[in-house]
Amino acid sequence: MDKNRKLILIFLISLTIITAIIIKCKQPDKSEDLYIKLYLSEQHQVIELPLEEYIIGTVAAEMPANFELEALKAQAVCARTYALRKIIENHSYPLNADLSDDIYSCQAYCPYEEFKRRHGDKQDKLWNKVALAVNATRGEVMLYDGKLIDALYHSTCGGCTADAEEVWGNSVPYLKAVKCQYCMQSRFYNSKQNISWNDLRKQLNLKERIYEIKIIPYRPAGRAREVIINGRHFSASSVRHDLDLPSTWWQFKTNSNGIIINSRGYGHGVGMCQYGANGLAISNKSYEQILRKYYTGVSLEKIRL
Repeated sequence: MDKNRKLILIFLISLTIITAIIIKCKQPDKSEDLYIKLYLSEQHQVIELPLEEYIIGTVAAEMPANFELEALKAQAVCARTYALRKIIENHSYPLNADLSDDIYSCQAYCPYEEFKRRHGDKQDKLWNKVALAVNATRGEVMLYDGKLIDALYHSTCGGCTADAEEVWGNSVPYLKAVKCQYCMQSRFYNSKQNISWNDLRKQLNLKERIYEIKIIPYRPAGRAREVIINGRHFSASSVRHDLDLPSTWWQFKTNSNGIIINSRGYGHGVGMCQYGANGLAISNKSYEQILRKYYTGVSLEKIRL
């Protein structure tokens, strides 16, 4: 029965998007609630809740609630688009759920009770602000060539977002590198880590003394593609993981004590820069303008589910 329900859900979402493209009209602000099943990874259980309620919890988890309202609206459209695309792709989650709160396979989710614990006295004001952003964009998604986009986002780009081809090897027409000077308020815009030679060898599982380190960057953005250490090739993503670095956009400097790594940005760098979105909102840009900056050639459609 759960499998049949999921297939029906996929069919209804696909049909709704096709209908929205054909009629090209403004949908009513209120609509019937679409219910989704969400897997909670820590509790190893599934809850069922309305999609728009899920989006509130996702925006609350994925973006600081004290960000500008237009930035939160942009995040809401990203989260909704990302979630519906995951459902249409019929991604496999535990207990036959539609979505998961595991950030390594889906998006984060923060229920109201957890949000209260994190924000104390400001809980109601901030939660209501997030809810306002979600409700103001209710049913709104991003499409490219008539299909839901892969609405990827990250914390801080560091001055320029990454082309999807740089990070994963596949060119995506709407995930192109764009310059961004709006995320400088992030503490990760520029950051520095000091790692001793012993720690570096240990974390990269190297036995011999390190005598050569070379970064092979992508052009023109400059994020690393790979790192060569003593002639041995490492992917930039694996080095980032092993050294717990904020991004793959680096400058390495060595001295007798070890290595100094200057990093720019936080996250994979593809899609919307969240701190950049907030900077744009502070500069009086609308959420539509924010989204069109970071996702090349997309259209925004309001669908009724």
